[in-house]
Amino acid sequence: MPTLPEGQSLLVRTHFAADDVWQQIAADAQASHRQADGTEAQAFLTVVDDSEFSDLTPTDLAELIPSPPPYYVFVVDRQACEQPEHPVLVLDIAEGVAPASFRVIPSRLAVVENNLSIANLSFDELRSQADPDGVYRGTPAEPLPAERSVNHEDLVGAANRAEETPVVQQLRQDLEANHAPTLTARLNNDLYDTYTVLAGQTHRPDLKVGRDEMLEVLEHGGRGYGIHLPLIDSYWTIFLDPSSLDLQAAMKVFYPPQPAPRRRPA
Repeated sequence: MPTLPEGQSLLVRTHFAADDVWQQIAADAQASHRQADGTEAQAFLTVVDDSEFSDLTPTDLAELIPSPPPYYVFVVDRQACEQPEHPVLVLDIAEGVAPASFRVIPSRLAVVENNLSIANLSFDELRSQADPDGVYRGTPAEPLPAERSVNHEDLVGAANRAEETPVVQQLRQDLEANHAPTLTARLNNDLYDTYTVLAGQTHRPDLKVGRDEMLEVLEHGGRGYGIHLPLIDSYWTIFLDPSSLDLQAAMKVFYPPQPAPRRRPA
């Protein structure tokens, strides 16, 4: 079993498939960043870049620290490398409890490290300041209404601003052919919950357009406004960014074909 070096604040790499991403995260985590209040903050980290730690679980890492302090460790795992914001895992490794966790974007890691290293704020206090998706971004998530109205022009604008893909082209064509009424968009505070539901459903690939692309977006979590857009033979499930109303993901679902009615014998 590998051993961790002594250090007040450890940054441990456990995912080794993307060297360039790791180097970016490590550099950002150790750089000085201007915070929301205008002050500069910098984390002082002991970096552990050793393939012996590849794919270790939070429990494995907690067991490698024989006698805290430190009572926390920062981990660059697969999720940190693959998600766009690169949220670093923060583990609470206090003795006698199962590892608790939240995530922090690299530019705000200094705030977490500075407060934990001098016990200015507790792990639970910092975790409580994370956004609903479990990521600490340094400022509270902006309160959003649970519901809002979205009109046809909003949807057309979102489709026109989105990256050109076959799914977006299909959505745009349907919006051009069908003038959508004003719809109710409902806030989803954690898109990952929708991911788990959708990923667990059986499905017919011939009846769903954009399912894989939607799953890829939903797996990253975060907030979004969900919209149900009904058509004659199908419907769209659409998610829009809460702040900009940009298109996050869209999936078209066709209704199964109905069997032809049986003719009565003459």
